[in-house]
Formats: sequence, C-alpha cells, structure tokens
Amino acid sequence: MVFKFKIISDQVGDFVLHINADANHTFLQLHKAIQHACRFDQSELATFFMADEEWDKILEIPMHTKGVASKLALRSMKEVKLGELLKEQELNLIYVFDIRNQKSLYLRIKEIEPEKQLRAPLLVQKIGNTPMQHSFNEDDSDLVSDQDLANQIDYSDFGELEDLDLIYGETEEVN
Repeated sequence: MVFKFKIISDQVGDFVLHINADANHTFLQLHKAIQHACRFDQSELATFFMADEEWDKILEIPMHTKGVASKLALRSMKEVKLGELLKEQELNLIYVFDIRNQKSLYLRIKEIEPEKQLRAPLLVQKIGNTPMQHSFNEDDSDLVSDQDLANQIDYSDFGELEDLDLIYGETEEVN
C-alpha cells in the first residue's frame, strides 16, 4: 500500500512537496525523505503529530521517546510503520522540523494505492521555496533560495558571535 502525501507550509505559501511512501516504511524513513527533499540539517530533532480535521494534535511520534514528557507520545519514529497509524485518505499529520521555533510542515494523504509498493519513500515533486529550518534573527525571512541555503550551510560552521569570544577571548574596543 502506498500513501501519496501532499506537504505544505504555513510560512511559505508557494511551497509544496509530493512524497510517496509505502505502508511498511517507518515514520523515520518519511522524516529522512522530507529532510533530504528540503535540505534540512539532519542533526536537528523533529517530531510528527497525528492531527484531526482542525489540525489539533492527537498523537505524537517523536524521533526518540527518551526524555519526551508528552502524554501524546506513543513510540519513536524508528518503531512505528506508517501503515500502523495511517488508514485513510485526507488524514492529517503535522511535521515539526524546528522544535525550538515550532516551525512545521503539514501533511495530508491525498491518495492511497492499495496494490502498489515502494522500496523507499519517493520525492515526486517539489514546488516553490523551502521554508528556513533555523531563524538566525527577527529580520530573517522564512523563504530560502537554493543559493541562500548553500550559504547558510557553509557559514553555519562558524557558530554564533558570542562563541567567538570563547575561542579568541574578550576583545577590547579600539577608538
């Protein structure tokens, strides 16, 4: 059984992903497919939520269950297969890809093909600009072009300005 997901963002209006995933794939495999398609930093924590028609969170599927205080948590993404929880079209999922800033993507099953199977989740189509995973300051836009994303990744290794004081020590202002 193959689930055909349409994935949108509430922060970037023109962003749409279409990903197909098999019922035997885990939520971790779907997470990795979204991360790869969006070029997100895969070291960051993320979580899925099953949601009702009004997008209210019902059940959490976190990356790791250790330390998760949520009463909504079931099992980790690695343990739960999509077919265990997803049974019908028009089902809603919320994918929180930046937990600190509560940035999310919204998934809806648009179609289910009962007779089909996939070896790995498949990116079918990507439209528009990818939402930024991290906000560096209040002036940052939620849009990121491919070049901006490459620059963001290149310069992210330098750390925050405060961290430089730890490396070089306190500096004095020169008048």
